[in-house]
Amino acid sequence: MFRVLIFLITLSLIAFSIIISMFNAENINLNLYFVTYTAPIPLFLFISFLLGAFLALLFFFSAYIKHKHENIGLKKSMKIKEDEIDSMRKNPLRDDH
Repeated sequence: MFRVLIFLITLSLIAFSIIISMFNAENINLNLYFVTYTAPIPLFLFISFLLGAFLALLFFFSAYIKHKHENIGLKKSMKIKEDEIDSMRKNPLRDDH
């Protein structure tokens, strides 16, 4: 039920943003020093949204790889320590007195 509610809210926000962008479809100039682009406002907003989403995905992916690598190292360390504990259990305690 919660997923359906989230889906409906997301769908209504998308519809609302499309309606707003259709009312504000004026052309603007984007001057990038060497090149000037002329396009509607919603196109520039959409491109900036995609660029931001892509950059966020890159940052997330780099953190994911870092944590994955750290997890592999911790698993190796844990395996070594478990093997050491198992070998200590197999050897009986020796009392030389």
